[in-house]
Amino acid sequence: MIQITKDYIPVNKYSRAGLKLKAKRGIVMHYTASPGAPAKNISKYFASLAQQDSNKAVQSRYASAHFSVDRTSIYNSLPDDELAYHCGSTTYTKEALAKLGTYPNNSTVGIEMCIEKDGSIHEDTFNNVVDLAVYLIRERGFPPVFFTHKEVVGWKECPLPWIKQPGEYERFKQAVHTKLNPLQEIAVTEDDDMNTVLDYAQWAWNELDQYIGDAYNDKVIDDWAWVEKVRKKKLTYGELLLLKVLIDERRRKKSLTKV
Repeated sequence: MIQITKDYIPVNKYSRAGLKLKAKRGIVMHYTASPGAPAKNISKYFASLAQQDSNKAVQSRYASAHFSVDRTSIYNSLPDDELAYHCGSTTYTKEALAKLGTYPNNSTVGIEMCIEKDGSIHEDTFNNVVDLAVYLIRERGFPPVFFTHKEVVGWKECPLPWIKQPGEYERFKQAVHTKLNPLQEIAVTEDDDMNTVLDYAQWAWNELDQYIGDAYNDKVIDDWAWVEKVRKKKLTYGELLLLKVLIDERRRKKSLTKV
């Protein structure tokens, strides 16, 4: 189960307006632009914006994101069904307007990725972000629709590591897809006997164990025997197909009830 630290910002006009999202249309990816700063610090920064003095001549800053992620932690700064000030702009790209609406903050969840001192995104941070995205899609009702901050507004080079290396962004989206659809990576051919026990490498059994285990923990299936069959490596091809159809259909119905 993904571990998320709830660190909610108090309601204030600069970083948490307390307004509900009007829809759930996408997930927007950002980076912190603060080399070496952990997720906890990013969450504290968003909270500190509430202390701004609107009477001073200095222009007030409005900013927040729902989640900040580093190598070892995920901080949640405000409920994911509330508006955050993470991708506001005076202009938006045509694709963002078409898919997210005229004010994307109203329909998206924002994720800040922490960077290392050299400006890179650590692999552990990358993996935590993948797990968070899967959680938001499976459990929180967001669609698998991803935008970088630049893809939303057009002018901001964010997240910079992925702007410089677009292949990493594609790797992220593929990793999320694989986590959401693990059994697509474990194909069953027409020649397989449906009563034959799966002949898989250990990595495939591990993926299957996580998939079936998550379904049991989420009460999508209620028979522990399926988990035991996987862990004892006794599941057949026919049983695999049955479980795949059963779990996917039940998750689909569950997600519809959350919308």
